[in-house]
Amino acid sequence: MSILHPSQGNLGEYICATLFTTTFVNHKKMNGKEDTTSVTGNATAQQNDYEKFHALHHRSKPLVIANVWNAKSAKLVEKNGYDALATSSGAIADSLGYEDGEKIPFDELLYILQRIKSCTSIPLSVDLERGYADHADDVNDHIQKLIDTGVAGINLEDAQGEEIYLKKLTGIKNYLEKTGQKLFINARSDAFLLKLPSPLETTLKRAKLYQDAGADGVFVTAIQDPSLIKEITSATALPVNVVGVPQLSSIETLTECGVRRISMAVFLYRATYHQLENMVRNIETTHSLAPLF
Repeated sequence: MSILHPSQGNLGEYICATLFTTTFVNHKKMNGKEDTTSVTGNATAQQNDYEKFHALHHRSKPLVIANVWNAKSAKLVEKNGYDALATSSGAIADSLGYEDGEKIPFDELLYILQRIKSCTSIPLSVDLERGYADHADDVNDHIQKLIDTGVAGINLEDAQGEEIYLKKLTGIKNYLEKTGQKLFINARSDAFLLKLPSPLETTLKRAKLYQDAGADGVFVTAIQDPSLIKEITSATALPVNVVGVPQLSSIETLTECGVRRISMAVFLYRATYHQLENMVRNIETTHSLAPLF
């Protein structure tokens, strides 16, 4: 689900820009047996990416992470020196012509993630929204497919409430422990975004519950008051993730607030296509292709 502060209005029409292509995975066979060499290699690479990604949340400076939506945007972010990638569910969905909020089929999301991982080498975290399923077995199936793709972490949001969220989080952690795998789980708390009563108290309560359930980080959405952010970062041992917003875009200020991870959410996607929209509008207005060059 996209992250917008309640005070923000509609930022305009989006441009659909990515074509979906169906892909099929062929299992290699050697001497009549399945070749597990690539599987083992992928598992090792995923484990290494998890370790790197976890460490990025516990260094002296915060992790500034760009949210990408396709292979090209991911390659550009890596090329410009970022340490890790994250996806934006809203950006991916919109680029494929879907509304946000798990409207995109999981298999189409997975294809985009596979293309991103195929051409980048830094850790990737995925905006998994609510898990794209409610049944534990289905959620765990999605988790395994992400791990097989090489994903290092996920965001999992609690918009369905604490009880349902804790069942999903606990189920994922139990599955990871049972299978001997690791995945960075960034527990997203939407108390401010959903305008719940006493959002600060609710966020602090949930941060403790989610930490006890095995979350690796806490992601607080729609918060822009530095004093509130400081209260949260000082009250939890988990690395705190927030989104830079127009009212609070200074990385220095967010660092002083104790934030360990700073995201761009859907804003990078919107800014990119805002520039594209201006360009094509100028071509039409000026009757010249000069804006292209």
